[in-house]
This record gives sequence, structure tokens and C-alpha cells, in this order.
Amino acid sequence: MNLNDYIIVSDFDGTITLEDSNARLVEVLGNEANAQIELDFIAGVMGNREAMDEHFKKMSISLDDYYGFLDEYIELDEDFDVFLEKVREQGIPLLIVSGGYNQGIKHVLGEDRLKDITVVANDLAGEKTLSPRFATENPKCKRAAGACGNCKMDFIKDVRNKYSKKIVYIGDGITDFCVASYVDVLFAKDFLAAHCQEKQVPFIPFGRFRDVTKYLFCNEA
Repeated sequence: MNLNDYIIVSDFDGTITLEDSNARLVEVLGNEANAQIELDFIAGVMGNREAMDEHFKKMSISLDDYYGFLDEYIELDEDFDVFLEKVREQGIPLLIVSGGYNQGIKHVLGEDRLKDITVVANDLAGEKTLSPRFATENPKCKRAAGACGNCKMDFIKDVRNKYSKKIVYIGDGITDFCVASYVDVLFAKDFLAAHCQEKQVPFIPFGRFRDVTKYLFCNEA
């Protein structure tokens, strides 16, 4: 494949990081109500947007609490930096689209990694008591369980219109389900891989970013 013809779009939580910070947050700082909300989200009873809103209503955490949680519990895939170096060497646009939060992405990745990466995610409002502020609202969303806080389908459509390139997508989770059939090359693991197998959506399995780097750049990363 000629990578000059492509743009790369990646999920963040559980894809660039080893764990989903949103799910881990409610495990560490949440309560029984949060545990039930997360089960409902995984089961498809509740959409991402509603689940995130309900989670923060049940938790009382500050921005400092949130950053402290990220520092203690959330790790980057150690292979991401090699992947990022290869992307930059070849001048391939890299975008991150996330059902998580800008504050968390910026805190974990830092300014140097993000200097030429477009990030589209939700926000957290407040300092003493956090609440989500969602990036998009798609009233036409047909997901049975409800809309996401950041509609990745709308994002992918915008990317196609803006860049007129084929799309490589890298993801792992439930909020990636909708776009799986609408990208040109799909790397998937965990929930997303299981979904693709069930729906017979073609995908390339991966475990860490070294697998993505090796496939795209023919490099034993």
C-alpha cells in the first residue's frame, strides 16, 4: 500500500494506552452505581454519551483527582513512540478521535507528542467537581443504545471530505463499532475485533502498536 494515499485515525483509550482510562476511572474512583452503569454500557443498554454523563453524576472527583488517577493507573503502549516517529518521517497525517476527554489525552501524551496531531474528544468542565461536555451531538444517530458523546461516524465523514484520502483506522472499543465498515484499512483488537468477527467486517488484528508499525512500514518494530 502507498501510504501517501492514506490518513491515519486512531482511537485513544485502550488503543494508544494499555487500558481504557474511562472504564478504569470508574473502577478506581467509582462505586456500585458506576459499576452497573459500565455493565449497561458494555451490554448495549446505554450509549456512551448517557453512560459518561451518569458516571460523573455518581462520582465526585476534582481535576487533580483525575490527573492523579491518570499518573498512577494509565500507561501508554510503549511502542506508540516508534509508530509516531515513522508517521512523522513519512509526513502522514495522524488524527486521534476519542470518546474520552481532551484533558486526559493531553496529560498522558504531552505537548511534544501532540504538536502535529489533531485531537477530537470530549471535555471535562469544572475543577472541584468534574462533569462532561460532549464534542458532538448527532440527533440522527440510529444506535439502539443511544448516541456517543463524540460521534466518530461524523468525524470519519469530515475526514474524508477534508483530506480526500483513504483512511487507516486503529481502535479497540465499543465507540469504534460504527466506523468499522466505513474505513479502508482497519486495525482492531478486544471489543472491536470481536464485533468485526461477529459482523464479518474485514480487519487486521493487533495487540500493540509494534504490530501496526510492522504492517504499515514493513519494519521489525
